[in-house]
Amino acid sequence: MAAKSWFTIRVRLTALAVLIVAVGLVAGSAIVLALVEDNLLAGAENAARQRASDTAALVAAGAVSSTVDNRLVQVVDRGGRVLAASPELRGRPPLLSAWPDPGPLVETVTAAADGESGDFLVVAVPSIMDDQPVAVYAASSLDTVTDGVDATSSALLIAVPVLLVIIGAASWLLVGRTLRPVEAMRRQVAEITADDLDRRVPEPPAADELGRLASTMNAMLARLQRAHELERRFAGDAAHELRSPLAAILTQLEVGLAHPADTDWLALARSVHREGTRLDRLTDVLLTLSRADDHRPFEPVDLDELVLSEVDLVRARGRVAVDLSALSAARLPGRPEDLRRIIRNLLDNAERHATSVITVGLTADTTVAELVVADDGDGIPEADRDAVFTRFHRLQPARDRDTGGAGLGLAIARGIAEAHGGRIWAAPSVSGAELHVRLPLRAQQ
Repeated sequence: MAAKSWFTIRVRLTALAVLIVAVGLVAGSAIVLALVEDNLLAGAENAARQRASDTAALVAAGAVSSTVDNRLVQVVDRGGRVLAASPELRGRPPLLSAWPDPGPLVETVTAAADGESGDFLVVAVPSIMDDQPVAVYAASSLDTVTDGVDATSSALLIAVPVLLVIIGAASWLLVGRTLRPVEAMRRQVAEITADDLDRRVPEPPAADELGRLASTMNAMLARLQRAHELERRFAGDAAHELRSPLAAILTQLEVGLAHPADTDWLALARSVHREGTRLDRLTDVLLTLSRADDHRPFEPVDLDELVLSEVDLVRARGRVAVDLSALSAARLPGRPEDLRRIIRNLLDNAERHATSVITVGLTADTTVAELVVADDGDGIPEADRDAVFTRFHRLQPARDRDTGGAGLGLAIARGIAEAHGGRIWAAPSVSGAELHVRLPLRAQQ
């Protein structure tokens, strides 16, 4: 018995769910951080651009003194001389060395103002002061951007693990609940033995995959139960059939040995030989029956030629006549010896019950070939038309077994026909028995 692994389906599915969600959360977190940073940067740029534009308008209107009221603003001429600045920038060189020509300029600088550290975003716009071109620089601290990104990262670092724990727990419980019927089925099947094949696994009420699995498993158990019952019945019937000739042989030999002077040993030998022949024939049909559903490959077979060769043997015995007027050609895939066994068993059955004539017909269309063997005997009662194809069934149990057979010929024929994808049945007839065998002209997939 294999050791129980910790890496069960429940563990694998839970780990897979957590992994997929983790990848999604990491990707989503990266997108969220990027969006937050972009939005904050856009806000800082818009604020700086607005202050630069307002200051440029004031400078162009001659209200230079008003520029100092704006935070982090400079007015610089083309020579790089600071003409006006807000208190934080007084005494400092120009924020940018570049001139906003022909339009606004946006750059990032470090430590733009006294007493303030960190990065600043600077927007430069052109303006006019005393008919001379000047540049207006406005700066916005990027600390708010950094703080916002850090706060979002901290929140995600807490939220993502919590969500993964919740997802893992929910997946563990959900998968466990989903697999609970499977475990119930496993326990039930583990307890089933050959003595209680009538037991079945519990079927979930929902018609989902697990419900279909339970239904299929119960159908399999039903087939196993039927096969086991048939096997036991077959073993019992076979033992009974084999015991009869063995008992006859032993009885005759014991009588002969007990009275050797009064025994006709030649007659005893003939009788033992007859019973031995019966035993050999019965063993042969039992072996044939056990091989009826093997998996030997098919090959093209001319069914009409097999019929003709088997009919020749019946005619050679000379007991009954055989009518072949309804015989036509038919070629199909199959196992020649098995198909020959079907024909021989049907002819033997018909010869055993016929009064004077057997009629054999063979027809074929585009899909199937149909073999019909009929006799002019007593026929098969309607109630026995299905039973005659079961093992060891005889219509006249009291008749001599040498004449009546072991009741296996039609059972063998049915097994071979079904192994070839066909069927066999007894059809109603006015007189005598009429047996039909229908076989496909193409191999079954």
